[in-house]
Amino acid sequence: MRRPQSNSPPPTPAPAPHTATSLQKMKEQGMYRNQYFKDAECFDCGHKFKTGRSAKSANCPTCGAYISLEDVEINMTSTQPIKTRGDVLIRKRGRLSASSVQCRDLECHGIIEANVTCSGDAVFRTTGSIIGEIHCNRFVVEKGADVAFLNAVHATDVDIQARVTGTIYSSGPVLISSNGAVNGDVTARSVSIEPGGELNGAMNIVRGKQPAFPGTGS
Repeated sequence: MRRPQSNSPPPTPAPAPHTATSLQKMKEQGMYRNQYFKDAECFDCGHKFKTGRSAKSANCPTCGAYISLEDVEINMTSTQPIKTRGDVLIRKRGRLSASSVQCRDLECHGIIEANVTCSGDAVFRTTGSIIGEIHCNRFVVEKGADVAFLNAVHATDVDIQARVTGTIYSSGPVLISSNGAVNGDVTARSVSIEPGGELNGAMNIVRGKQPAFPGTGS
């Protein structure tokens, strides 16, 4: 006698186990590490370490110092100094007047009166005057801005897309786009000016490797 045939679909085969090669690739790409951890650096001793991606604060494993990891948003007048390994956003109506700002990335649509140190990017899309030195890894002035920096700007990479007044020092390249204009002196390893861009000041090209500016994280 024939056995009755079943109408149910055949069972789904189990997924093939990860091979040593695929696991190794995941480790090399840092998928697990990037998904669950983020980088932190101690303000006091400079020790770099990993912490949970959702952590709001941490203590340095080396010296025990407290480190804030929170993002900060300013949408009114503030006089409190900022010291965090998170990001800082200054809204259009925001005005920060403090002794210093230390953060990862800074995005400014308002006004700053403070010495700024960013381990990442400092992006400005504002009009008016900025008081205080800027130290960052990448310095960007976006289209639509018209900003005067009354103190020097120090960066490792500069991208000018609008009108800027001030003195710029870069240990790497400076790009002035077709809508960009710099009224001031520029010192850099290289300066590229697209058609339509302007540099109204001295251009000083520095040869050889330059030391990283303080606070650039490089």
